[in-house]
Amino acid sequence: MSQLAQLKSQVAALSRDASATATSLAGYKTKFSQSVSQVSATVGGSAQRVDQDMINTLQAAERRVDEAVAALRQAARAANDYAARL
Repeated sequence: MSQLAQLKSQVAALSRDASATATSLAGYKTKFSQSVSQVSATVGGSAQRVDQDMINTLQAAERRVDEAVAALRQAARAANDYAARL
């Protein structure tokens, strides 16, 4: 196999892996968001700062998971486009 064909194959595999990981992570994010919502509903009315800090931390993690999903999908598209051009 030529180096170009090998590179194309590797980049295409990277694209598939990134896409599959994004899909899996998006599924996890749905479950995580449900848990965060339940925790927020349970302790959301608490006057304790530690409870609000925990909720804020969980919500920040939710946003970062969304960002990771978007980044993986973007990487998958870029790798797929690159492999198609080789």
